[in-house]
Amino acid sequence: MRTQLLLCLLGYVVTNASSQPTSTACDHKHTVGPQGLPGPVGPQGLPGTVGSRGPPGSVGRAGPTGERGMLGPRGFKGDKGDRGNTGVQGKIGKAGSKGDKGNQGYTGVTGPVGPKGHIGQKGERGIQGLPGVMSNDTRKLLQNQLQHLQTIVESISCDCSCLHKRSPHLSSGSYTITFAGIGLLTVYCDMDTDGGGWTVFQRRKDGSVDFDRGWNDYERGFGNIDGDYWLGLAPLHQLLQLNGANELRIDLKDHSENSAYAKYRSFNVGDSVSKYTLSFSGYSGTAGNAMVAAGVPTANVNGMKFSTKDQDNDNVSRGHRNCAVVSNGGWWYNACHQTLLNGIYQRKFFWYTWKGYSPLAFSEMKFRKKG
Repeated sequence: MRTQLLLCLLGYVVTNASSQPTSTACDHKHTVGPQGLPGPVGPQGLPGTVGSRGPPGSVGRAGPTGERGMLGPRGFKGDKGDRGNTGVQGKIGKAGSKGDKGNQGYTGVTGPVGPKGHIGQKGERGIQGLPGVMSNDTRKLLQNQLQHLQTIVESISCDCSCLHKRSPHLSSGSYTITFAGIGLLTVYCDMDTDGGGWTVFQRRKDGSVDFDRGWNDYERGFGNIDGDYWLGLAPLHQLLQLNGANELRIDLKDHSENSAYAKYRSFNVGDSVSKYTLSFSGYSGTAGNAMVAAGVPTANVNGMKFSTKDQDNDNVSRGHRNCAVVSNGGWWYNACHQTLLNGIYQRKFFWYTWKGYSPLAFSEMKFRKKG
């Protein structure tokens, strides 16, 4: 069968080559033989070329929210931003609480005496009464009133030195005195130190009173007469003028209870027109003459006007600085000082020629009439 197939195929080839129809052994009908065995698998063909890229797919739906990541490290500090615009002005706040009552001012100058009145008509003489009997209680009352009147009379135009001279037994403390042009005035009298009779016009002992004040307070006076205290420039000037010649004493203590003093044979304070100019001379004592500060002309306070934070009368050029502002207290400043007894307690409170700039614990300035 196989031979016949081969001959048939050969005859088909020859016939096609000659283009002439010939009879072959394949012309008659044959029956289909059984299927042959499959041939061996041929070698794998070469890979095909990559096709062109298809169009992009549509956007898929958003996935679920992921968990929050960990906090990253702190970033570097940025540059300082520009200054913001000025904010809108706020509403006015509520009124503050009522301040403490100020110190009582001193009595004004007595007015001129009025014109003398006309003499009235003489009255008729009354009937003589029976002689009365004075009881013991009445007699005691009259005696007490007489002593009180005598005390008032003795205090007229009399400061602490005058009171001490009239009554050497008087102890140190506050006394109400009467002066023409001043009226009633309460002062502290030192009746013990150096013979007594001193009128105290400045004291620092515990820092309980603020001395960083303006001109009006220093002119009128402030503080506690038994503690930290300033008499006032106006009454100080008037008392000194009524006395005539006066001497000055300044007592000092440090925080170890060591003491020293400075004393001046002559002392005066001018009036308000002169800005209460200070003058003194004749130093003696153990604290050193820091008020003059030999060798430091700009610290000499003799002849200086009084200055406060709101009234600059020192010798520093205007527009530079105010010694009262720098030192936090009123004083007779030059440019500026080597002594400061009205500055901040425990900080700007010193007498340079005794303890340098170390803060003192106590000071007391006082005067008395000479002679």
